[in-house]
Amino acid sequence: MNHVIDTTTPRYQLPFEELPKGFVPWPKILVDFLEREEAKKGFRFAEEYRARTLLRNTLRYFYEDLHVAYRPAEGGLDVLAVGWRDAIAFRNDPNVKVVQA
Repeated sequence: MNHVIDTTTPRYQLPFEELPKGFVPWPKILVDFLEREEAKKGFRFAEEYRARTLLRNTLRYFYEDLHVAYRPAEGGLDVLAVGWRDAIAFRNDPNVKVVQA
């Protein structure tokens, strides 16, 4: 499978230091896309599927190929650290997920 890089996303438009930290809401563009897909199918997707899809795509939208430490939050995620050096400090915290987006 080919890896497609979307250079129009914040991940590729913003300097590393300006990538969002703290509460990061689901990007409207991703929520709108999900709602259009639901309209095409004629039903609302299961909440678990919606949450996983929004989480995975939000991480890619802002942090593709970077390490991120985050906690899920209502309506988005709480980003605690971006980049391996900062994110690794959270690796033993059971309440924080550390992933490469």
